[in-house]
Amino acid sequence: MSATTTFPFSTTDLIQVVPTLKRSQKFLLDTFFPNIKMSETEFVAIDIDVGLRRMSPFVSPLIGGKLVESRRYQTNIYKPAYIKDKRAPDLRKPVMRQIGERIGGGDMTGAEREMANINFEMADQIDMLDRRLEWMAAQALTAGRVTVQGEGFPTELIDFGRDPSLTIAKAGNAQWGVTANFDGDGRDPIPTQDIELWQHQILKLSGAQVTDIVFTTSSWTAFLNAKGVQGAIYYPKLGTDGNTLDPGAQIATGAVYKGRWGQYNLWVYNDWYIDDDGVEQPMLVDGTVIMSGPQLLGTRAFGQILDPAFNYAALPYAPKTWVENDPAQRILLMQASPLVIPTRVNASFCASVCAPKVS
Repeated sequence: MSATTTFPFSTTDLIQVVPTLKRSQKFLLDTFFPNIKMSETEFVAIDIDVGLRRMSPFVSPLIGGKLVESRRYQTNIYKPAYIKDKRAPDLRKPVMRQIGERIGGGDMTGAEREMANINFEMADQIDMLDRRLEWMAAQALTAGRVTVQGEGFPTELIDFGRDPSLTIAKAGNAQWGVTANFDGDGRDPIPTQDIELWQHQILKLSGAQVTDIVFTTSSWTAFLNAKGVQGAIYYPKLGTDGNTLDPGAQIATGAVYKGRWGQYNLWVYNDWYIDDDGVEQPMLVDGTVIMSGPQLLGTRAFGQILDPAFNYAALPYAPKTWVENDPAQRILLMQASPLVIPTRVNASFCASVCAPKVS
């Protein structure tokens, strides 16, 4: 029997182990939700300074001062979802050759193979959990809400209460890149006009200043060809606050930095996930534009782990393992109670600006 039919490799000695490149990345999490909050209960409470734009009252010096209500704040309470990733690894793996081990085995003992397999499975559990958090961040930024559904509890919509004017879908000739809107120079003026209006709406509703704009492939192409953008490419302003766009083709896991335009950092985002039906979907639907920044005060919140083995503590990851006796089987369990919260929710904006071209 030939080596080709005996082993799933073209040579009998492995030159290197090729790990998967489809690892979770955390661009949206790290950029917009850097804060970590632990709660010793099943719920997470976030205090928000309402901060209305009030003015001091005019009053005659001959009468008593006017009583002014103290500055108000509100407390939003959320119940994080619960995650339980349970696995029963193949019992035969400790006696089989591991990935990267010499064909025929012999490099590792059975105990070492079992440990390597446990490390592999737990790393995959963390990878899947991080991808779920990135998915929650994408939902919070695009819709201002997160839908949680799973086994054992009814579907729950966690609505963070973003103002409806901060979530829009453009249609018809209002979309970016529509030929009917091109001016005499063959440029579309709508993208730059839209961003100007959207930044004012965010400032009005939240007082926050946007620092980052995230595009998908099609929305970036439409923006790059818009009126008022090409000048930043051909006549860049050097310095920390200058226009320095990079129109060259680039691709990377997560997001690619494309330079600055005005006060904004520009990003092109690409990432995917597999939904409950086994279908691969984009984290951000192509044609999307997101605007936000640090003043969103985005938070990754973690509630308590409902397990006495962890003393009901709040932990980002709560892994444990045990062995069933007969038949012998090792079990791995990863638990978490996460929720991604846009604390100052009106400091974010999302628009669908053109029809999806990339799935």
